[in-house]
Amino acid sequence: MKKIKEIKLHDFYQACILKTAGFSIIRLERNNSKFVEFVFEDSKSEAETVLKEYWKRNLKLQAKDLIESISELKTRIYSGV
Repeated sequence: MKKIKEIKLHDFYQACILKTAGFSIIRLERNNSKFVEFVFEDSKSEAETVLKEYWKRNLKLQAKDLIESISELKTRIYSGV
């Protein structure tokens, strides 16, 4: 069985960036009642590169898509999905 490469993030807004950039969210992990860890598929090992480009202010994303990602991830956090 082939293992899926993944990246785990605690930072909500970095998770929103990856979601907007097209990375598939695999699951949310709840380590305690306060914090959630976002787990994304990273089969091509590109997530860190995307996040570096974001921090360098070189990543271009559509504002509407980013807002939709923020809304979707907040819904998933609070609904327990």
